[in-house]
Amino acid sequence: MNGLHERKDERLKTRVTPVTFRYMLITGGFWMSFCLVSAYAAVFLQHIGFSNSELGLIVALGNVGGALLSTGLGDWIDRRPKLKHTTVINALLLVQAAMLVLLRVQPQRGWVSSVCYVIYMSVLLAVNAINLDISVRLEQAKMPLNFGVARSVGSFSFMVLSIILGMLVEARSHLVLLYGGLAVVLFQFAGTGVIARDMQYAETHGAARGGDGGKRSASLIGFIAENRRFSLMLLGVTILFIAHNLDGSFLINEIRALGGDESTMGWMAAFQALVEVPVMVFSAWLTRKGTHAQLIRISFVFFVAKMLAYALAPSIPVLFAARLLQAPSYALYIVLVTPYASQAVPMKDSAKAQSLLVSVTNIGAVLAGLAGGVMFDRFDVRTTMLIGTAICAVGAAIAFFGVEEPVSSSELTDAKKR
Repeated sequence: MNGLHERKDERLKTRVTPVTFRYMLITGGFWMSFCLVSAYAAVFLQHIGFSNSELGLIVALGNVGGALLSTGLGDWIDRRPKLKHTTVINALLLVQAAMLVLLRVQPQRGWVSSVCYVIYMSVLLAVNAINLDISVRLEQAKMPLNFGVARSVGSFSFMVLSIILGMLVEARSHLVLLYGGLAVVLFQFAGTGVIARDMQYAETHGAARGGDGGKRSASLIGFIAENRRFSLMLLGVTILFIAHNLDGSFLINEIRALGGDESTMGWMAAFQALVEVPVMVFSAWLTRKGTHAQLIRISFVFFVAKMLAYALAPSIPVLFAARLLQAPSYALYIVLVTPYASQAVPMKDSAKAQSLLVSVTNIGAVLAGLAGGVMFDRFDVRTTMLIGTAICAVGAAIAFFGVEEPVSSSELTDAKKR
């Protein structure tokens, strides 16, 4: 009988259920916001008078703030079982809205706009960690969530908004980005409103938050000590994402070296986001062909292959073709690492695990921004990208050995009996 229920649950998870649709709203909202601070941060900050070095510092500080805030909030949520995820997200959204309004009031270079943008970026990035932990809570409560399909909506939303904002900024002005940011914040408020009832059910019927069998959530140092292999994977992913963000942050340099321009970059970014969608949509099918751990290890290999293909691409068409490797690398990793973490880390530290996954990618972005500028100034594009490939290989090797097959509760019970 239990087997019948499990098969029914699996069939439901492959469909776009009401739970999946509601989760689509919050993940789509976040990735639209992320589009504003990734693809268009330079556009806005340059228009209000910041130099390249100044905007690089602002973006780096925003990523550091996002990493610290994500980790802190994850620990806070784990230690306070009565704290609602949606309450935390709404507070972060209110801060975003306030910063956008202040930037509209003071739309020029200065310390006010600098501080506002760093705070805006920090709280925006922290939302992702909470969203990911929501998906874990829904899964733990056996709710029919298809995370892969929902996450694919994030990539699709990023792609669509990127194209729309590009046309609006060209036709109007950079201030369109502030109004666009406020519109997305309102959309996210609506998303958290509709997901709230799912979270209420999950908290009632899912695994107890704040502990496994009465255990308290660990401190950050305690978490590392208790989850050494997972922490080793986090270290490798940090290094790997230095290379990944070297491409993301300096894509225009690669394109200009091959004779392209900003228009080419816009279309390439949209194409890359589109490539991610099929892997995310069919992630449930992929996990029938291999375990989460096996597939994540495969993604690390393709991260290295992707960076090498970017470094050696001799023309724009070949660089476009190389973007297809985004599917078995980044897309495969990003859609599977959340459920993998929920298996590899005890429930008492779930929010902390998800926040650390977000934090290490932010740290990778910071290091890529600081080191990438120096390397692109000192070396040509191909040499810089080959150095990035070597960095990626080191990170991938460390992360590969950090991934392990999680032991199920039934296997653990059998082992104890033996």
